[in-house]
Formats: sequence, structure tokens, C-alpha cells
Amino acid sequence: MFPGVFEILLILGVLALVVIGPRRIANMGRSLGRGVYDFIDEIGNTKRDEELSEYDRDQEELDPEEHRKE
Repeated sequence: MFPGVFEILLILGVLALVVIGPRRIANMGRSLGRGVYDFIDEIGNTKRDEELSEYDRDQEELDPEEHRKE
């Protein structure tokens, strides 16, 4: 890291603790973590959906008649 970055982050953390309070910081951290988790999960679902639709297109190209029956 750049020199002094740790000190700046420490000062910001202490300042946030004093201004916001420990209980609200815990709730905000929990909400942020949940939001990041949901975002990453949604990205994974989008990739999986794209892979499945690509698989369906490949299957349709191989045998279009059988794919239409489903």
C-alpha cells in the first residue's frame, strides 16, 4: 500500500465509530455484506443462465426437431 494509507483508514474507522456508533456500524457492515453476497450470487446466476441458454442453442442446432417436442 501507499505510505500512510493504514493510518488514514484507522482514523476513518475510529471517526466512524465515534460518529455513527458501534451498533449502527455493525448493522451497516451486515447490510453491506449481505448486499455484496446477493450481488455476487446474482452474477453467478447470470453466468449459469447464459451457459444454459448456450447449451440449449447447441442442442437445438444438433437436433432441432427433438428440441421442439420438449
